[in-house]
Amino acid sequence: MNYTKEIKILKPTKNPECTCFNCLKETKVHTIEIAQTGYGSRFDGLSTRIQLCDECYNQTNPNWWKFEQIPIKELGDDFYEYKYENEIFEFIKQLPIAGQELFLNHFASGASADYMESQNWINGELNDI
Repeated sequence: MNYTKEIKILKPTKNPECTCFNCLKETKVHTIEIAQTGYGSRFDGLSTRIQLCDECYNQTNPNWWKFEQIPIKELGDDFYEYKYENEIFEFIKQLPIAGQELFLNHFASGASADYMESQNWINGELNDI
C-alpha cells in the first residue's frame, strides 16, 4: 500500500502589482491605499494596500474604501479608527493565503509591519492554521 501524502505547496504571486488579492487573477485592478491610523485602531502603525479586480471590488461595500474615521469611544475623542475596519479585516481573513500575504506582508509598512520573504510568511501562516 502507498501511504505517501500529497503536499500542496502554496506559493506567493508572481506579479503582485497587477494581482487581485481575492481571486488572484493577474488583471487590471483597483489599487486602494490604506493609511495607518493611531493608537487603538487595527491600522495603528500599519499602512498597506488592497488590489481588487472589478468583479471582486463589486462584491465589497464601496463605503469601506472611503476610510471614514470615527472616534474610539473607549479611548476618547483624540483616538480614531476607520468606520469599517472590522469589516475590512473580516474580508482579509477570507482571502486566499497569497492575498493575505500581499495585504499583511508584501505591501505592509509602518511600525507594526514585519516584512518577511513572501514564501516564509505563507509558510508561517500555514503552520499557525
